[in-house]
Amino acid sequence: DDGMKHPVFSYQLTPDAAIIDATFCEQLPPSLVANAGVDAITHATEAFVSVASNEFTETHALKAIAMLFESLPKSFHKADARARETVHHAATLAGLAFANSFLGITHSL
Repeated sequence: DDGMKHPVFSYQLTPDAAIIDATFCEQLPPSLVANAGVDAITHATEAFVSVASNEFTETHALKAIAMLFESLPKSFHKADARARETVHHAATLAGLAFANSFLGITHSL
């Protein structure tokens, strides 16, 4: 171990399908809701400011950020089911943007 973080990437590791079901998150404690939400905001922001961003990634990133700022507080404070679903979908959009705009400096730290 050289103490460095090394990325591992292969299209063979990319799933053919993903299950996006917010019911898996119904029982999450508020701390995990907050951490996951901030992580999704970070992914969307990073995708938006990437030197490799494009119209596709920027659109997904901005939509994700808007959805997260709207729904994350309700998901955190009230465990609102509709808000949790919106956060789940926003995190997915952030992931699409992130995966298609290369990683930024925050993933090298």
